[in-house]
Order: sequence, then structure tokens, then C-alpha cells
Amino acid sequence: MIWITMFLLVKSYVMTGDTLKINLEQAKQMARKANPGYKIDALSHTYSKLGLYKKLSSNILNPEVSVNYSEVESPDAMLYSAKGYSFNFSLNQRVLDLGQVTSLLGSKFEKNANGALREESENRLFYEVESCYLSVLKSQKLVELKEKAVERANENMRLVSKKLEVGEASKLDSLNAEVSLNRAKLDGSGADKNYELAKRVLLNALGIFEERELLLESVNVGVLNLTPLDSLVASALEERPSVKAEREALKGGKLGFYGSILSFLPAISFKWWWGYRTEDFPERFSEIRDGANKSSGWKGSIGLNLFTYPFEVWQFKTALDKGKLALLSKELNIVREVKDAWLLGEEAHRNLKLAESMWLAAEEAYKLSKTQYELGLISALDFFRVAEDRLDAEISYVNTKYDYKLAYTRLQYVTGGL
Repeated sequence: MIWITMFLLVKSYVMTGDTLKINLEQAKQMARKANPGYKIDALSHTYSKLGLYKKLSSNILNPEVSVNYSEVESPDAMLYSAKGYSFNFSLNQRVLDLGQVTSLLGSKFEKNANGALREESENRLFYEVESCYLSVLKSQKLVELKEKAVERANENMRLVSKKLEVGEASKLDSLNAEVSLNRAKLDGSGADKNYELAKRVLLNALGIFEERELLLESVNVGVLNLTPLDSLVASALEERPSVKAEREALKGGKLGFYGSILSFLPAISFKWWWGYRTEDFPERFSEIRDGANKSSGWKGSIGLNLFTYPFEVWQFKTALDKGKLALLSKELNIVREVKDAWLLGEEAHRNLKLAESMWLAAEEAYKLSKTQYELGLISALDFFRVAEDRLDAEISYVNTKYDYKLAYTRLQYVTGGL
């Protein structure tokens, strides 16, 4: 049922000609289906699961059937002759084999580790897609605001030119207006370039190599309270899939070490064998049944190479120490990542409040100056400067708002919450 739901979700996006209309969740599922890096990790998990199932099946009652025909004949038939047909059937069952048990449990830990790495890869992919998605929305909004800035600069240039003609503006005013217009055009050109690049990066993350026009559904960018740093660190060390993978690998290292110490224990198995051999192909099954040979019994073996045994134990102990250090290194890196992301989120939260306050103040100043301009209390140039300040404040607010959302998304990723 879940696969049907995911299929319908992914297929629900709309593509008309060269236009792709999707929301954030659909973008994540599209990337999940097409991203090569994630698919490699998913196949690694599948491979380890198949390895576990293979070893499980090899440790249960294992039947073997063979039918052979041979023309080989010895000069002395009393000594050896293999000419004819042979039918063999056997049942093999391991009763006690520490090496097989160690191998089986090792495969289980490997499967668990690869499963955690697949989950980490999925979280990383979702974080990448969400970051790209938000970057496109942010770039698109900035393009719109930069276009307004160019329009206002053009209007200012027109007003200054008229005032210059009647002697109400100086050459310096005209040059300043021209500089403002060119600066607005340059900023607009840069915004267009960033928007196109952001779209291309998102398309690549979605696994789409052709150019597409994107119609992205907006994302709610609300203000959220940050969880205390200590709680986030504890959660990350418990829930981050990459840490879980290292812990599973460490379990495998411990198993290998203790298994190497006990490798001298005997391996015991049971085998039942049934065989029939004849030079002429039998015409009836009863001939095979009556002439068959049967045997069964236990088989045990003990092997201990005194020369290699200590080096093997030492080798597995070294691997175990390496696994412990790898886990410690991963935990330290995650603590650093969480702290960096938390500080970035705290700064983004603080900047968002400041930018919002600045924008609200600029909006209020714009309304007051507009009233004063309509009453003839201030000049058109003064009103333009206030309008320009209002637009700059809005651009800063848009930047900080999306930066805050990106910082919160990163914090979710590094704590394993995506």
C-alpha cells in the first residue's frame, strides 16, 4: 500500500511542455527515484540483505541432488571404474560451527549498518533538495524585487531629467540618479543569473538534465523556537543514522574479535547420504531404491594453528580498536555539526527579527513620506530615496527569511530529523 501511495505522490506533479509544476514533497520523491548516489546506497543495503539471507539459508538443512554420467574406465576394473550412471542425494546440517555463527551475525550487523547509511543518504538527499528548492524560491522573489528597483530607478532618472531641464536639479543629481539606475540594472542582472543557476542546480538534484521552466509551490517560512543545544546534541547522537551505522559496525568488530579468540572450538555437522550407481540406465525406480547405498553420521573437526592464531586475534583486536575510534570520531563530528548548525540557526533567528523590524519601520516611513509627498511637503527625490530604502529593507527581509528556513532545515538534517 505504501508503494502505491508513493507512486501516486510522485506522479501527481504536472509537466506541460517544458514547464514542471511541483511542490517540495514531490520534488523530494522525484529525487529519491532518480538520484544515483542515493540509489547506490539503497542497492548496497539490498546487497547486504541478500548476503544475510544467503548465509541464513546455508545454515539450515541443505539438500543436494546430483546425477552423473561417465565414460571413464580403469584398465583394472577391480581397482577403479567410473563408467556408467550415478544418482546421489544428501542432507547436510551444521549443528555447531562458531565460524558460521560469527559470519551470520556479522552479516546481520552489516545489513543494519548499510540500512542506516541508506537512511543517512536519504536524509542528505532530502536536505539537498529542500535547500535547492528554497534557493529557487528565494532567487525568484529577489528577481521580482530587483525588477521593482530598476523601475523605481528609471522613474527617479526621469524625474531628475525633468528637473534638470527646468533648473531644479543639478548635474550632480543627474549623475547620482544615473549611478543608481546602473547599479539597479547590475543587481537585477546578477539576480537573474542566480535564479537561472538555482533552477539548474535543483533540476540536477531531481535527476533532470533537460531545461525546464519551474513552477514551484510556495513554502511556509514561519518563525520557530530553537530547541536547547544540549537536547539537540543528545538527540543527534541517538537518532543520526550515520552514528547508528558506526555502532552496528562496532558490534561486528566485537563479534569478530571474540570469534577469533574462540576459533579453536570444534565444528560439528550431520550428514545423511543416499547414492546409487550402475553401468546401465535403470528402467524402473525400484531398481534404484533396492540397490541404493545409504550412510549417515556425525562429523567434527578441531583446528588451531598455533603460528597464525595469535596474529589473527591481534588483527581482530586492532580492527575492534579502529571501530571504537571511528565511532568516537563520528560522534565528535556530529557534535560539531550540531553546534555549528545551532549557532547558525540562532544567528539567522536574530537576523530575521532585526530584518523584520527594519522592514516594518521602512514600510511605515514609506507611508508617511507618501502622504507628505502628496501634500507637497517633500520633494519627489526625497520620496524616491524613502521608497528605495523600503525596497532595500524588503530585500534584506526576504534574504534573512529564507536564510532562516535554510538554517532550520540544516539543523533538522544534522540531528537526523528529516
